[in-house]
Amino acid sequence: MRIYLLRHGEALSRADPAISSDAARPLVDEGIKRTKQSAEGLKKLDIELDAAFTSPWLRAQQTAKIACDVLEIGERLYEMDELAGDRSVEEVMNALVKKQALKNVMLVGHNPLLSDLAAYLLCHSTSMQLDLKKSGVCAVEVERVPPKVPGTLLWMMTSKQLRMLR
Repeated sequence: MRIYLLRHGEALSRADPAISSDAARPLVDEGIKRTKQSAEGLKKLDIELDAAFTSPWLRAQQTAKIACDVLEIGERLYEMDELAGDRSVEEVMNALVKKQALKNVMLVGHNPLLSDLAAYLLCHSTSMQLDLKKSGVCAVEVERVPPKVPGTLLWMMTSKQLRMLR
């Protein structure tokens, strides 16, 4: 399975008085713009996606919708509760087991969960330091989920690098 990990774009600050919870934080205008541009760069890579799964938190949902619209796969976007920012790698892995038939998936969510997930896929441990930037993508390939052997890091790009591709 090829897994593309997309971190949400820049969101409104937690300290903003208009925000009632972390889950309700929306993307700011610059986050929307950079996410769209990152997705346009991702499209240039001609990746194939069978499905995309997003955290139920607002900023990840917005990021996923923007990316899926640009990649023309909006009808294959689904919510996965296990990608919420307060969930664990183990919970995400348990959810992915049910998606084994898919060959190429995109997961849209939050740090530190996505960085920890990438570390787990690559070395069976979350202790490896991997810093997935906002609107950045990490592509990992594993033989199966959960992986029995370490996966392969295919590539990792920041939003800036992706934007340069468009």
